[in-house]
Amino acid sequence: MHKNLLTFEKEFYTRGFSKISLLEGHKKTFDILKKKIKTKFRKNFFKNNFENFHKNISDKEINKIRMNVINYINTIKGLNENIYLSIKPFIDTLLGPDIIVQKSMNLGIQMPLDGSRALFHKDTPLSSNYEIVVWLPLVDCTKSMCMLLIDRKNHDKADKLLDGKDIDRFDKFAKKYGVLEEVKYGEALIFNTNNYHYIPLNKTDKTRWAINTRYKNLFTPYGERNLLDYYEILKLSPLTKIFDK
Repeated sequence: MHKNLLTFEKEFYTRGFSKISLLEGHKKTFDILKKKIKTKFRKNFFKNNFENFHKNISDKEINKIRMNVINYINTIKGLNENIYLSIKPFIDTLLGPDIIVQKSMNLGIQMPLDGSRALFHKDTPLSSNYEIVVWLPLVDCTKSMCMLLIDRKNHDKADKLLDGKDIDRFDKFAKKYGVLEEVKYGEALIFNTNNYHYIPLNKTDKTRWAINTRYKNLFTPYGERNLLDYYEILKLSPLTKIFDK
């Protein structure tokens, strides 16, 4: 069931994140993408699917393969725009008509019990506060395949962790206050770059595949990443087009 815009806006404002379904007919874009990836890297997949990718891959190989897949998907023309189109009303209601997008999208491949992962963090100040992350899984993500996100109401508590001395404090905090959103293939998670999030150890028997890319309004403040180096223009309003010469 699709979430309406008013519900989405309220949830995003209150929590800093919200899960949505892709628009009707747009899942096929990612069906095609998965076929392309599987064809390009058929030696790595062997006879397995995305969820069982780890059965033929060692921990030593996975990062190199992940980078190769990232490089490949960033050569696919129009993919970033297709991600935008698959959830267009939700991005537009957050960012407005003048939208820029991260030039190179990222891809996470997290195999079972792989300890190499980002822990408790938020994406600012490198990224702008006025920026959103679209996290789009290529498999059904359940249990520890998912991120734990921290509600906005608990951010002050999270900020205080930076002064703590307990080496396990971030892990404990995420497990206590983190919200686990199970995101199926055909859904997406949108969150503010200033939201704390935590990647748990994948204790399932499946490999997680998830694209993440960032969008922001052209005319909002930037973090440490500038327009020319990190972003490209995705969409301009008619008014901006008049004067963008």
